[in-house]
Amino acid sequence: MARVLVTVGMGPWPFDRLVAAVAPLCAAHEVFVQTGTSTVTPPCPYAAFLPLDDLRERLAAADVVITHAGNTVRLVQRLGRVPVAVAREAARGEMGNDHQVAYLREEERSGRVVAVWDVADLPAVVAAHPERQRRLVAERPLPGAVDGERLADTLDALCARLVR
Repeated sequence: MARVLVTVGMGPWPFDRLVAAVAPLCAAHEVFVQTGTSTVTPPCPYAAFLPLDDLRERLAAADVVITHAGNTVRLVQRLGRVPVAVAREAARGEMGNDHQVAYLREEERSGRVVAVWDVADLPAVVAAHPERQRRLVAERPLPGAVDGERLADTLDALCARLVR
């Protein structure tokens, strides 16, 4: 039994497709779902929104994080882990455009993420995640975090060029 955190983000768009697909996982794992504005109620503990500190604690404690293809992908990666990500799709009314689809395709090609394009695959993806995560962490190390001082110097230099 894995501890699974599912998070759909803080935006105004519901992600009913992902929240509904969680039901089989709830029967086999310890699952918590952050549902956002979704209209589907999962059969396991959930909350519409979480304070950032609570979300960070849950991310750190989870064995598997299933997330929309948004900012949470990077939060999970920075914890040294591999997120399972599902892109919101504009044609399904899950987002105003398909930027999450484009982002997830790029991350799938070069990044450290498990992309899920058919939510019916989630139970198999979760079952295979420990081994897949170990392999991806070894094969695709993340670049180091940006040095804040160096970033500020770079931005100052760019701003100086703009005001000339």
